[in-house]
Amino acid sequence: MQAKAQSFFKAIFQLPAGARSLKRLTVPIALNDILAGILVSSVAIPVGLAYANLMGVPAIIGLYACIIPVLAYAIFGSSPFLIIGPDTAVSNIVGVSLTAFALTTPDARIQGAAAIAIGVGIVSIFAGKLRLGFIANFLSRPILTGYLAGIGIQLILSQLSIITKIYAPTGNFFERALFFIHHLSSIHWMTFGMALFFFIFIRACIFYKPSIPAPVITVIVSILLSWGFSLNQYGIMTLGKLPSGLPSFEIPSFNYPLTEFIETVVAVTLISFSSGIITARSFAATIGKQVDGNKELVSFGIANIISGLFQSFTVTGADSRTAVAINSGGKTALVGISSAITIALIITFLSQPLSFLPSAILSVILISTAINLIDIKTFRFLLKVSRQEAIFVIITILGVLWVGILQGIILAVFITLLHGLALSARPRDSLLGMFPNTKELVNLNLEPTAVPVPHCIIYLFEASIIFFNEGYFSSRCATVLEQHEDQSIKWFILDASVMTRGDASTLYALNQLYILLQTKNINLIIANGHYDFRNIVQKSDIMDKIAGKKIYQSVEIALAEISSLSQPPMEPIHHA
Repeated sequence: MQAKAQSFFKAIFQLPAGARSLKRLTVPIALNDILAGILVSSVAIPVGLAYANLMGVPAIIGLYACIIPVLAYAIFGSSPFLIIGPDTAVSNIVGVSLTAFALTTPDARIQGAAAIAIGVGIVSIFAGKLRLGFIANFLSRPILTGYLAGIGIQLILSQLSIITKIYAPTGNFFERALFFIHHLSSIHWMTFGMALFFFIFIRACIFYKPSIPAPVITVIVSILLSWGFSLNQYGIMTLGKLPSGLPSFEIPSFNYPLTEFIETVVAVTLISFSSGIITARSFAATIGKQVDGNKELVSFGIANIISGLFQSFTVTGADSRTAVAINSGGKTALVGISSAITIALIITFLSQPLSFLPSAILSVILISTAINLIDIKTFRFLLKVSRQEAIFVIITILGVLWVGILQGIILAVFITLLHGLALSARPRDSLLGMFPNTKELVNLNLEPTAVPVPHCIIYLFEASIIFFNEGYFSSRCATVLEQHEDQSIKWFILDASVMTRGDASTLYALNQLYILLQTKNINLIIANGHYDFRNIVQKSDIMDKIAGKKIYQSVEIALAEISSLSQPPMEPIHHA
């Protein structure tokens, strides 16, 4: 009892992983982590500005998202190596949602983005406490690949409008793309030329020398060009004056349609957590760490609530910034703290130079990021190993482009669940036999030299029998029996080694199988099976109907026991 009480109080008062990591600080580690944080901030600044621009909120809000929530996660986060921040897909969804809420002024969009962040935070914390971390699995890798690719293509088109100054009217992707193509003659060549030059520079750095901080160099050089040559007089738009100083605490107003708001919050939570947990798990694997999805939900939730209360928007695990932190040798949460403090100092004392930054440069950074969302390598892999999943990728992309981003999430989740249900409803099965002169059970379809056991059908159904595959199980059993009509079968052995659970449908299906076998004078035997399956079968009257009135521990034990009842002795059949 005392041990349980100690464990309870330890769980209550134990510091989060981020805060605990600071206990490992030594002077060398601290200096290294501070430097790593400065490098992270150099990547975070252009990205934060770009995502704010994407969402239609003042650029400074994107930098706020790289300060307060990053500090919060550094202290309360469950992964001390992870850096959080704005995310391409999440920012895009929030931006679309703000427009759907008819929020047109900057202040209104700031309030809306903050409200969504708080909503996402609350949902994430509740989901984590309810141990719903598995929600990340609602978007399978192929579906997430298609969804992010669709987001990337949408994003590229939207940013092309900014760097060409061809602004398409509202509509789906295809309508806007056609409008863009028909008005190519209206390109603003000065803006487009500058954007194209820096785009080539960024992509060349990524391809030939990824260690070069291309976005940072692009921002600095473009600011100098804009300041030195007064580029705004040539029609090249700049950010303009930015407010200096840190974000202040403010509870956002709420006057949005409740149903649409809840739908948006749930969608953003699903995508932000899926994206964040994939990032966290991917980088954890590279450094030999483990990630708890439920703890991450709570950590993301705390960071997002704090983000919303300090005039910012939804954040999640950031892959590029986490990569910089780990590759720079970052060891503790001090990396995130250092990054946040660096950005805070910059917007306090260096906001004036940022006002000269051309808006098109942020679009260039976003387009480069969007290209990275289009995972051609994974798509080619799926084409090679699973064309069905490759088709799901294409369907998801078309869904996002045709019906929209938010609806695309629903479509992606629906396809994922439908695919999983289809696999569960029609699981694989096989007939087992033995190699000649051995007792080793093998799959007859996979081993051509293996032969059936005389007078026996050994049937392996590779799933638990539940309501949506009950009919398929019965159908397959009937088919197998038909295939053995011309043979003298005395025993039907159901190998339940894969069956982990059972319910009323399980019992119904087994009873139907027993009735069918009775008409053919064949005995039913059940072998293997996990606890839940065995428990529900043993409590039912099925036990009185199966041979031996018990579930055998293995197929081999069942064969050994019935061999004495079978003539000739149980040996594999040798085909001529």
